[in-house]
Amino acid sequence: MKKSITLLALAALATGAPAQDAAPQKNPDFVKLDKNGDNHLSREEAKGDARVAKFFGKADMNHDGKLNEDEWLKARSMADRQKAGEYVDDSTLTAKVKSALLAKKGVPSAEISVETYHGVVQLSGFVDSAEQVRQAGRTAAGVGGVKEVKNNLNVKPKQ
Repeated sequence: MKKSITLLALAALATGAPAQDAAPQKNPDFVKLDKNGDNHLSREEAKGDARVAKFFGKADMNHDGKLNEDEWLKARSMADRQKAGEYVDDSTLTAKVKSALLAKKGVPSAEISVETYHGVVQLSGFVDSAEQVRQAGRTAAGVGGVKEVKNNLNVKPKQ
């Protein structure tokens, strides 16, 4: 009786146990890009994801002209780090421009909104004169790292 219970228990475990030799599951984004199903991305296939295409050469660690899934993940990681760095740079640039405006006499910095995207600074808000619009634009343009200034400041209407 004990032997039959033991055999039944072993049979149940054997049929319910997951296979140990199962292949690891592929990332669905990688599978979509791998058009020919060879488990590698050619440069042409990588163009389906601009982030990966940009870092293809750096991520191709074995220099075989194609990316395996690990190299693909590395390319995506590089792109994500670059994007995060750009965000920090833009935030820093915004703070520097605000500080420069605050230090500039005759510019009502509290009335000026500053936003930055990829080094392009946008000024917006209302000031008292056309001269203040010009001063704010020149001040922002003088900050290191500013690529361009979009001066959308408006002169307050006379009442």
